[in-house]
Amino acid sequence: MSVIEWAVFTARVPVRVEQLASIRARVRGWMADCAITHHARHDVVWAASEALSSAIDHLRGRPGSTGSEATLTLHVDPDVVVLTATDHFAWTDPGPAAVDGLRVIGEVTDRVTLTTDPDTRVSTLVAVFPR
Repeated sequence: MSVIEWAVFTARVPVRVEQLASIRARVRGWMADCAITHHARHDVVWAASEALSSAIDHLRGRPGSTGSEATLTLHVDPDVVVLTATDHFAWTDPGPAAVDGLRVIGEVTDRVTLTTDPDTRVSTLVAVFPR
């Protein structure tokens, strides 16, 4: 088995609770060949799941939210793993669940940011993990 030093994974995911287990498995499986510590792999999978869970909580009960998607991207280089989670819906007020999720993600990363484009109202979470 070869060990991958540089790699990129991208998945467009419907923002629905039944997608959480599947995306966790896909992210975990993809990272299997990357030279990433077990601890970092666990934290990345957990953060990806938390980011999607926050999006699901935000959309719950909103009319017209059934076609909403998020994009998860992982970038692995020799030093870090970068998780980028981007929603494709109007997330103007993240609410307490998302704020709690962001705080907890921040505890397992080197750094985390959440930005929202005021024109498109697309939110992007970026979390950086040591390898």
